[in-house]
Amino acid sequence: MPGPRRGVEGAAVRSTGLTAALSLTAAQLSLHPQQPLPALGQAPARPALARLTHHHSGAIMTPPLDASYAGLERETASTVRALSLLPVHDFDAGLVAAVRRISPEDAAGHLTALTAAGLLESPGFQELRGSLYRFASPELRKQILEPAHGAEADNDEARDVLGQALGWALSAATAADALVTPSHHRTLGINPADLLHPPQHPVHHADADSALSWLTAQSENLLALVRAAPLHGLDTYAWRIVYSMWPWWRAANRIDEWIELHALALTRVGHDPSAGELAERHLLGTYGLGLRMNEDPTALHTFTRLREMASQAGDALGEAQALCELGATHLQRGDATEALPFLNRARAIRAEQGYERGVALADILLGQAALRLGPAETSEALRRFGDARTALAGIDAHDAARALAWLGRAQLQAGDFPAGESALHAAVREFLDERSPRQAARCLEWLGNTAEDSGRISEARAHYAQALTHYQAVNGADADRVRDRLARLAPPRTA
Repeated sequence: MPGPRRGVEGAAVRSTGLTAALSLTAAQLSLHPQQPLPALGQAPARPALARLTHHHSGAIMTPPLDASYAGLERETASTVRALSLLPVHDFDAGLVAAVRRISPEDAAGHLTALTAAGLLESPGFQELRGSLYRFASPELRKQILEPAHGAEADNDEARDVLGQALGWALSAATAADALVTPSHHRTLGINPADLLHPPQHPVHHADADSALSWLTAQSENLLALVRAAPLHGLDTYAWRIVYSMWPWWRAANRIDEWIELHALALTRVGHDPSAGELAERHLLGTYGLGLRMNEDPTALHTFTRLREMASQAGDALGEAQALCELGATHLQRGDATEALPFLNRARAIRAEQGYERGVALADILLGQAALRLGPAETSEALRRFGDARTALAGIDAHDAARALAWLGRAQLQAGDFPAGESALHAAVREFLDERSPRQAARCLEWLGNTAEDSGRISEARAHYAQALTHYQAVNGADADRVRDRLARLAPPRTA
């Protein structure tokens, strides 16, 4: 850093957040190469921006921060203040436009200016989101957040900023749900325009694939927004976003977050006068799915309660859903005989109601039950899975892939190894296309099991290694199980 030693020491000593202070100072030197370094440490904030910074005895980074603010337009400075109030991990122009109620083009300009000033940095670019931004350091965000006015005003400001972000997030999530899982979206028919903060520039998804890609790319930010919503009395957004993220929940299988966020949504839906009993039931059912995937014994109680609620409401299809989940839970516990009455009753109700997709989903579970009952029922399993695959093809790509995976599993059990392995390889591709890494990993694990049982150890290791790669991102227990298998298959050490 060029300049008198005394100026360098002065800039550093006045800042205990040394890294952030030097980053800001470097940005100012790049913008104003002719300005003496000591002057940067003394640059005052513009009077119009004074409310955005908080000066107090011993304040860290205040001179470098003020120098950065001094070069900003007021609207741009207001943007960085708003961003400091958001709990998200990163920003893009779409989110900033929603929060500040400006055009995406103006938002992009603000982000560029804030990056040039050293307040933000850009860690990369995503096709669906464009350039990404985050604070250059945690210290900068904390300093900007320092209260410059009353706590009540701060809370109002934070609630407004968060509300705008939540309105934008809900709009995009419901649009994605409508494209990827239309029957799920139609169940509650959530309309963001009914709420207080509809975005001026909503996200437009080109198709179902880009919609799921957007949910995946924004998932960490969406979860952070949902967690923050109840802290500011924005319950109506919390449960609606959790519900509308269903395509991502189903694909990602992030079980810990699944359970945490659905538990939060269930507590919040009860605080929302605009929510009905149907919303609570659907959230309860999805919460139960998370419990079952986590092998939590309370899942059975959750689905029993769900059945009672549906029966009291006179909702036949709702009761059929609860019956399916009860059957699936008994299956997971290894009791196919106990599962069959629930599954057969659920299928019958759905057939009576003309719910063909629901019949196919019940057939997947009935096929699994047949497989568990032994070789004598393998032909029944093959029929169930084949019918389900045919019914779901072109309607629901994720569940069609599930039917294909189980069909492959049944073909292997029947001794048709070429057909079974071919079906599982195809299911892996379909699950990866649907961004369902855990489901793809399970198919790869089945392929590894088959290869290992056939003495094709090198092939088994390759399948397990691929499965481990996918499991590691979503489920530690699954990853540990496959890692143990790989260790047992390790080639013997040569002397």
